[in-house]
Amino acid sequence: AFYSVTYGAGGSTARPTLELVCKIQDEFGITSMPHLTCVNHSKEYLINYVQELKEKGINNILALRGDMPGGNNFVPHPEGLRFAADVVGLVGELNHFCIGVAAHPEGHPDASSLEEDIKYLKIKLDAGADFAITQFFFDNEFYFKFLKMARNIGIVKPIIPGIIPFINSNHVMKFAKMNGTHIPDLLKEQMVEAGDDRERSSTLGIEQAVKQCRELLDSGVPGIHFFTLNNSKPTLSVLRKLLII
Repeated sequence: AFYSVTYGAGGSTARPTLELVCKIQDEFGITSMPHLTCVNHSKEYLINYVQELKEKGINNILALRGDMPGGNNFVPHPEGLRFAADVVGLVGELNHFCIGVAAHPEGHPDASSLEEDIKYLKIKLDAGADFAITQFFFDNEFYFKFLKMARNIGIVKPIIPGIIPFINSNHVMKFAKMNGTHIPDLLKEQMVEAGDDRERSSTLGIEQAVKQCRELLDSGVPGIHFFTLNNSKPTLSVLRKLLII
């Protein structure tokens, strides 16, 4: 098991991220994995930051391109990197880290097609990444189709599905729209009915996550990555219902 810690748009939480992953690992003895993006950073800054992670005993990194603050179009730093694969290469040069990357079962919003997006995932993995974690999804068929397409072009490394046990239906519908995540009709109707009602949304989110996880685990996935949104209670409820804890 591991905890992943986000980096903030534009690298806005770089220092707090580093401090938190060290605290998780040093005080609680749990493997931690900071996210690392190249937004607003020079290559020199990234090298120094990664070196500091190494010196503090952090062995895992999720290498991402990252998002610009305010949702603006990506603009590379003039002395920085352009793609997530470049971040993978930079981290890999230290020969110290287990490297994860992002995968998008329904295609990245910036990708021209799902096929092109999967080809880029292969580039990231071939650049030295060890595994991928997917964006959250609500229909497992997207994951199964994505996995089959990935295997068909020679991707053999683990692709861990991402699941979000949501507690606010309105918020998660906005996230889904932003990411291009499809919501099945019945689930969407239930989300609309629940709205901002925390209790109804939480019950719905936990039930949906349990349903997805059971099918995914039965299919033999290499693990499940939960998007907790800084609230562990729904995820713990899911794990209890799955009899994992």
